[in-house]
Amino acid sequence: MSQDYFLLLLTLQDHDTRISQLLYRHKTLPQRDTLAASQAAQRALEQQKQIVDAQLLELQRNLKRSEDDLVGLETRVQQESERLYSGELTATRDLLALQHEIEGLRMRCSEAENEVLGLLENVEQVNAARDDLDSQLVNTEAEVAEVRERLTAAEAEVQAEIDLEIVARKTVAGEIADEALVNYEGLRKRLGGVAVARLRDGICEGCHLALSAKEQDRIRRLPISELCHCEECGCILVRT
Repeated sequence: MSQDYFLLLLTLQDHDTRISQLLYRHKTLPQRDTLAASQAAQRALEQQKQIVDAQLLELQRNLKRSEDDLVGLETRVQQESERLYSGELTATRDLLALQHEIEGLRMRCSEAENEVLGLLENVEQVNAARDDLDSQLVNTEAEVAEVRERLTAAEAEVQAEIDLEIVARKTVAGEIADEALVNYEGLRKRLGGVAVARLRDGICEGCHLALSAKEQDRIRRLPISELCHCEECGCILVRT
């Protein structure tokens, strides 16, 4: 094999390494973490809103029940008061008993009014909390949309680089024999992605380890066209 042939393999490896790096970059874009954090915040707010909505619904039910109870008590007070002064009862004992009952009803009305007022205040507070959550959700949804746009733009930018490298790789691969390509791909798969590396100053740039002095001397004596492998990682060495 000629030195130019080895350099072609090395160029192919450079493209493959760059493609792998770009794919990793595409997968680990920082915008992905930002988007995940924003989406998590959005989900948390939505869960809080569900809880608040449930609280508000329960308060509204209790308020309706208390208001109905109050109306019922007020109606009874009115009815019993009319009965007290209707002349229907003439016995002092009956009149006193009815008056006592009306006083009790009025006390219950007062308690019911306080309960209604307390529930109204609670409903107002929960509504305010709900409005605040709605406002936060609007902001968070806008943030998620913005980050998603930035992620899409970043993905497109990296993908454009990947596409360029793929085109360049195809051009180089077209100059290499099919059998050699198969061997290269098999070796690259076995070695975790790096099948060809430069040998510079006795160091393999594939594994970044120095070859032994004996091996360096042996390789130095080999014809430039002879295939040699790194004794440490096994990749094809291109002497530069």
